[in-house]
Amino acid sequence: MLNSLIFFPFFAACIALFLKKDESKIFAILVSFFILVLNLFLLYKYQDGIAYEFGFSFLIMNYHIGVNAIALYLMLLCSLMIFLSFVCLKIQDKSIVISIFILEFCMMGLFASLDAILFYIFWEFSLIPLIYLIGRYSSNYQAGIKFFIYAFCGSMLMLLAILYIGYLYFQSFGYWSFDLIEWYKSDFFIPEYAQNLIFLGFFIAFAIKSPLFPFHTWAPSVYAKSPTLVSVMLVSFKMAPFGIITFILPLTPDVLNHYHFILVVLCIVGILYAALIAFKTKDLKELIAYSSISHLAVVILGIITVTHNGLNGAIFYMFAHGIVTGGLFLAAYMLYQRYYTYEIDFYKNLAKKSPLYSLFFGILMLSSISLPLSISFVGEFLILQGIAGISLWYALLAGIVIILGAIYMLNIYRNMFFFPQVQEDKVEFKLSKSEIFVLILLSVIIIYFGIAPSFILEQISDNVNVIFETMQMKNNILENQKIIDSVRGL
Repeated sequence: MLNSLIFFPFFAACIALFLKKDESKIFAILVSFFILVLNLFLLYKYQDGIAYEFGFSFLIMNYHIGVNAIALYLMLLCSLMIFLSFVCLKIQDKSIVISIFILEFCMMGLFASLDAILFYIFWEFSLIPLIYLIGRYSSNYQAGIKFFIYAFCGSMLMLLAILYIGYLYFQSFGYWSFDLIEWYKSDFFIPEYAQNLIFLGFFIAFAIKSPLFPFHTWAPSVYAKSPTLVSVMLVSFKMAPFGIITFILPLTPDVLNHYHFILVVLCIVGILYAALIAFKTKDLKELIAYSSISHLAVVILGIITVTHNGLNGAIFYMFAHGIVTGGLFLAAYMLYQRYYTYEIDFYKNLAKKSPLYSLFFGILMLSSISLPLSISFVGEFLILQGIAGISLWYALLAGIVIILGAIYMLNIYRNMFFFPQVQEDKVEFKLSKSEIFVLILLSVIIIYFGIAPSFILEQISDNVNVIFETMQMKNNILENQKIIDSVRGL
């Protein structure tokens, strides 16, 4: 079943090659809906631990896949936002459909990978459809070039870190292995000096893709100038935070403690810096982009707290962020389709022109600023609770994102929806049935999981416990080795 979820988008992309232009949209909607249903079925049948595990070896390749609840929910986020994007957006070219399905194939494979080389292949291959979409349909192709340079350099560092761990495994057992399950076992010891190098390789790669300050400079222009479909995909695919949870936490826990203060500072600076720029920007897509960067820094901060509440909240917030920020990009696209501008000052009195749109945008906006009983509030509250358990000052500084977010989001909502327009335009603003469907579904998810988050939290909590057990085991092994080395005089 898991193989079907991974490879079905790839086969759909191959079939899409032979479609006519006017057949692309309906084909994309039907296939993406089927993938979403399959994803939901796997999640419904999921019990605990690593499920749907499958593997075989071919020459030097090891195809090993399996998923836990964390991976399944991130896969669900991808399939849901791709389906809603196809329903909502205008598909002008079948090449867009092909690119998105190849991208979905990469994401499903990446989240299901239990082999580091396989993870890297999917990670790197996902660049191809993204660069194509940005290069062909972006209003600023140079942003795509910058994104490629950043992402490729980070990927090379990650590959070196993966190969180095494989070499350490070879030194310990006499054969190469890139299997993550084998790497997590207690009999595989990674020395402290090696953890430093491995941590740097992985962290820089994941910080670029997150994007985390100061590696974020590619993101605003790509988010703002790329087609809406690309913007939605970039905020929905939580590759980097998932990579931190998969590689850095269980494999380099000791080094993570050493760099903890520096990482916290980077996250807090990123939170405040992006939020302040969002407050000053006059472009709606740029505002959503900088808001996204600020919130993603909160996610990373929750992960590196290495507390149960912090990590549970970060994983939940990853799912919530994709829903809310992806929804805001789709809502901004609906405006652009009617007025052909993202200039915030252009929009006035929208509440009168379209009360229904105003309601849905308000729900997305209030969730973005983590209003209680919305999906974002649950994740952000748990993250701040986890941070407060380490340092109250960290929590206070990180919590400023809520205040700043409320200021700039409520300000633009007031200006766009309630300020009277000097000269009334005659452009009709009536939501289509597909747009209403998308906005209703997003609003239901935001409200339902804001009120009843326990369904997701209970499932991911067991996986978080496994991560902490692995970290504790690796830390104990390292401490024991330090004692042995001191006795030997090393």
